[in-house]
Amino acid sequence: MDLNFFIYSFTSLFIIVDPVGIIPIFHILTYYYSKDEQIEIIKSATVTATITLLIFALFGTYIFDYFGITLDSFKVAGGLLLFKIAWDMLHAEMSKTKHSPREEIDMRMGSVAVVPLAIPLLAGPGAITTTIILMEKAQSLANKTIVISSIILTMIVSGLILSASDIVVKKLKVSGINAIVRIMGLILAAISVQIIFSGAYGLIKTITA
Repeated sequence: MDLNFFIYSFTSLFIIVDPVGIIPIFHILTYYYSKDEQIEIIKSATVTATITLLIFALFGTYIFDYFGITLDSFKVAGGLLLFKIAWDMLHAEMSKTKHSPREEIDMRMGSVAVVPLAIPLLAGPGAITTTIILMEKAQSLANKTIVISSIILTMIVSGLILSASDIVVKKLKVSGINAIVRIMGLILAAISVQIIFSGAYGLIKTITA
C-alpha cells in the first residue's frame, strides 16, 4: 500500500469535509433530539454522504465525458472552489458553497439527516471535487482502492466526531472549534493552490501543443 498517497487522500478529504466545523450546526439542528435519535441521524447522514462520494469516485469521469468537461478545466474550477471554502474557514465562517439562505430555512423542515447534514455539509461540492481529483491522481487500481477506503474512513471518523459533538462543544467551546477550523483552512488553501496550478499547467500544455 502506498502509505504517502493514503495519508494525502485521507487528509485532503477529512479537511474538506471538516466534521469539526460542522459540529456547531449539527448541535443546533439536533438540539431537541434524544441522543439515540442523534446517533440514527448521524448513521443515515454518513451512509448517504459515503454513497454520494462513491458514485462520483466511480463515475465522475463518465459524467465529465458526457458533458464534454476536461479534467484540467475541472481542476481549475474545483481548485478555485476549494480555495473559496478555505478562505471562509480561515475566517471561521461556514462556507456559502455548502448552503444558501434558502437552504438554512429548509434546515428546520423535514429530516436533517439527508439534507442538509449529508448533502451538502458532509458531501458538498468541495468533497465531490476532491474525490474526483484524487481518483484521477490514483493511476493504479491499488491507489483507487485507497481513495475509496479514504472516503469510507473519513465518513466513519466524521460520524464518531459528530457523535461526540456535545463533549467537543463543552471542551473546546466556540473559540477552540474556530481555531481548529482556521488551521484546516490554511492546509486546504495550500492544497487548492496546488490543484489550480496543476490544472492551469495542463490547459496551457493543451493550448500550446
